[in-house]
Amino acid sequence: MAGEQKQNFTGRHLVNLRLTGPGSEKDTRHHEIAIDGASATYLPGDALGIHPRNNPALVDRVLKAIGARGDEPITGADGASRPLGQALIETYNLNNPSRRLFELLASRGASDLAPLLDRANAEQFKHYLNGWNEAHDVLDLLEAYPAIRITPAELIESLRKSLPRLYSIASSLSAHPGEVHLLVVSVRYTIRNRVREGVASTWLAERWPVDAPAGMYLQNQQRHFAMPADASRPLIMIGPGTGLAPFRAFIEERRITGATGRNWLFFGEQRRATDFFYETEWDRYVSDGSLRLDTAFSRDQSQKIYVQHRMREQARDIWAWLEDGAEFFVCGDKERMAADVERELHTIVETIGGRTADQAKEYVDALRKSKRYKRDVY
Repeated sequence: MAGEQKQNFTGRHLVNLRLTGPGSEKDTRHHEIAIDGASATYLPGDALGIHPRNNPALVDRVLKAIGARGDEPITGADGASRPLGQALIETYNLNNPSRRLFELLASRGASDLAPLLDRANAEQFKHYLNGWNEAHDVLDLLEAYPAIRITPAELIESLRKSLPRLYSIASSLSAHPGEVHLLVVSVRYTIRNRVREGVASTWLAERWPVDAPAGMYLQNQQRHFAMPADASRPLIMIGPGTGLAPFRAFIEERRITGATGRNWLFFGEQRRATDFFYETEWDRYVSDGSLRLDTAFSRDQSQKIYVQHRMREQARDIWAWLEDGAEFFVCGDKERMAADVERELHTIVETIGGRTADQAKEYVDALRKSKRYKRDVY
């Protein structure tokens, strides 16, 4: 990407394929997008930026809650006028209420919200917004106080704008000229008997028709998640769930460019039968000797097994690969998986490498500083 951080282009939806099989608890999809009429390029490890659009059904409920029709004209910061309903679909964040909306409702009689705005209750406020099985969105607040009247202009002034969502690219441009691929799980969960949705993931899965265009951008991630410059260097890749995405790109790139470095992938999901993404591709790569693969399907046995457990089983070989100059990549869940993998990495350096806990920390820190330990976590 020649140092360019962000390249805007118009994408066209080519393929929307559900990868999870019948009986899976998830809806994970493979998307192929054409980089139509653009000179935009990307490298393995880069990301695709999506501008999310809210579900029209959610917008309809928000409109109903404030007694609006949706065709009321709204003037944006750029001075342009749009119908309220269109603005709510395209521009505004309905998942995360702003402090301004709380202040507006509290000033109109929602007195029970006032204590949440006290700085001394910051943790309680955070839990109200984001707590497990507790989080409140804009619709929750509006429907909780039906007697409070808010005008369309007041609503718009009290909403945050939606931020783009970044997804790790799941393809090599060398292998798929003019295309970018994504691996995305549709986010859905229920709170207080209402299904909540991840805005971008469900837009990709359900509300962006095949062949339709949409504005998006390619984001350069090379400073923190680039493949090794040395094509002979071994790669160890830890990518459970949709964290698998960039490693599909890495392996495709290495195969098509004839890189000689060894490739080792650790992948985990719930069930092999329903959640083994790109299984035929991995089988082919394993068969031709270009990939070593270890899998952890947590629900296929009575005791849950995750990628860090497979790392423990292969500790001696992981240590040997690291001592042979391997680069160690992790992509996926930051809070649990990435923390568990890092703990296991420290343990491997201690037990197999014969280091003390402090020496193991120094070893892992040195991997990080020399850019041999890279994470793309969220």
